[in-house]
Amino acid sequence: MARGLSSNLKTEFANQSVKPIILLTIGFATPVRLTNHYKNIASGGNTFTASGHLLNISSKSESSEINVANFQISLSAVDNTYVAAVLNNNVSNDEVTIDVGLLNGSDALIDTFNFDKGFIESFSINTQKGTLSLSCTSHFSDFSRIAGRQTNNGSQQKFFNSDKGMEFAALTVSDILWGRK
Repeated sequence: MARGLSSNLKTEFANQSVKPIILLTIGFATPVRLTNHYKNIASGGNTFTASGHLLNISSKSESSEINVANFQISLSAVDNTYVAAVLNNNVSNDEVTIDVGLLNGSDALIDTFNFDKGFIESFSINTQKGTLSLSCTSHFSDFSRIAGRQTNNGSQQKFFNSDKGMEFAALTVSDILWGRK
């Protein structure tokens, strides 16, 4: 017996009429929501546009260890909306969420689950093929960074033993914001 599934989903599985679709959210300055379905899909108060601009999402591999997984998203660059978004804004570390939606036989959304989540690491534009590729890294990427210098006297003394510049830093600096907001 399947646990945790809604009765609607169990019924559709029994009828063998479940259709999976992709619901992609890219956290640009103005969020972009796309689907690979033939018509727009409403989910969670958002509308996912069926425009044909979502070309490909790379496959996903899983392992039992925590690792930094990368995935690629290919979008059509024929319409310059997405190209302008990446060229005119700093999209590095913008959040990307890939959900799988499950539709019933009449194309109504039954349920969704998260397939992957990450952050944009880089992008490339292929003008010959008219594609925009977003290279994304999983949400574990922050955990894989190598520890570096700290803003305290001990760290400063390790590298410059006669420098006393950080000795009273804790008294003058209340908070330094690092990374994402």
